[in-house]
Amino acid sequence: MWLTKKRWFLIVVIPVIGLCVKAGFWQLDRAHQKEKLIQELKVGEALLSTSSEILEAQTHKGSYRVRLPVLRDVSEPLVFLDNRIQARVAGYEVFTEVTSIDGAIRFLVNLGWVPGTKLRSELPIVEVPERFVLSGLWIPLTESYLMAASQPERIANSWRVQSLTDILEENFVSGIVLADGLLPRNAVGPSPRLGPETHYGYAVQWFLMAAVLGGMAGYILKRGLILG
Repeated sequence: MWLTKKRWFLIVVIPVIGLCVKAGFWQLDRAHQKEKLIQELKVGEALLSTSSEILEAQTHKGSYRVRLPVLRDVSEPLVFLDNRIQARVAGYEVFTEVTSIDGAIRFLVNLGWVPGTKLRSELPIVEVPERFVLSGLWIPLTESYLMAASQPERIANSWRVQSLTDILEENFVSGIVLADGLLPRNAVGPSPRLGPETHYGYAVQWFLMAAVLGGMAGYILKRGLILG
C-alpha cells in the first residue's frame, strides 16, 4: 500500500512540475519573439520618398518613415482584417493595395482602424481617394498578420479576413505601410501589447513554482509522510 500511494504521488507531482517547467520555457520563447519583433519594428532615421528608395530598403531589416504619391484602383475591394481591438473596442484594420505614381512598385497599405458595426453581415463604410500622398511607417510583414488562414468573406464590395495569409500577391513588395491620418484612428499594427520583460517575469514565476513543488515533493518523500 505504501508503494502504491508513493507511486500515485509521483504520477501526479512529476507531470505538474514538468508542465511548470514547460510553461517557463514557453514564456522565454515568447520573450525572445517579442524582442525580435521590436527589433524589426525599430524605426530608421531615413525618410523614403521614392520607389527606388523603398525597393532598396527591402534588403535591410527595420522600419522607415515614408511619404510617397500613390494611386489606388477604386475597383479593387478593401480588405477588413477582423478582431483588431483598440481601447477595448472590437473593430477592423482596413487594407488596400496601391501603386506608386511611377508604377514601379505595388504594396499593401494599412489605412487605419475602424470600429465594428452592430451587425456581422455589414462592414463599416470607408472612403479612400483614388490618388493621394501616402505618409506613414513602412514595416516588414510580421507573423502577427499571418498566423491563421485568411478565411475570406465577401461582404458587399469588400473582403473580411482573419489574417493577410493568401492576400499578398507575388509582385507585392515584402512589407506594408501603417498610414498616418487617412482614417480617424491609425492602426496600432503588430506592436506587442506585452513587452519581453513581462514574459521574463512570468517565466521566473513558473520556474520558481516548479522548484517549490520539487522541493516539497522531495521533503514529503524523504520524511516518509506518505504512509499506507
